[in-house]
Amino acid sequence: MKQKTKKPSKRVGRPKLVVTKEMCARAEAYASQGLTQEQIAAVMGMATSTLYDKQNEFIEFSNAIKRGKGKGIQQVTNKLFEKALEGDNTAMIFYLKNRAGWQDKIEKETIVEQRQVIDLTRISDDELRNLKQVLTRAVTPSGNRGNEEIIEGVHKELLGSD
Repeated sequence: MKQKTKKPSKRVGRPKLVVTKEMCARAEAYASQGLTQEQIAAVMGMATSTLYDKQNEFIEFSNAIKRGKGKGIQQVTNKLFEKALEGDNTAMIFYLKNRAGWQDKIEKETIVEQRQVIDLTRISDDELRNLKQVLTRAVTPSGNRGNEEIIEGVHKELLGSD
């Protein structure tokens, strides 16, 4: 009986991805255009996890993406600054809020309740009667007699009469 000879095994799956200078340049260009890591991976034909792995494995690949991102931010920042200098109000406000710490004015409404106490012991009887009339007329015609009862009680107590 003849023994089988082993054939060399064929690797299954994609070939190992090697990062080249050309790949670094493409990744830098994509990052400078504002693409996210996920988008860069998709455009370059790899999984996001592969992109992260290759950034960890090849420092020049990671640096290329960082450089590209920085270039894109620089371009947009320059345009924003130019627009602000040209007098674009929106650009000026946005720039000052984000770079100079400006904030929108926040108005808070505060309601303060004030109560005043009137010392009725120093008021003459005639003045108390006048006060009673004024306050009685101020009571609404809706039948609310709470204020009148209070006034009457104060008047009786102070004057000692009806």
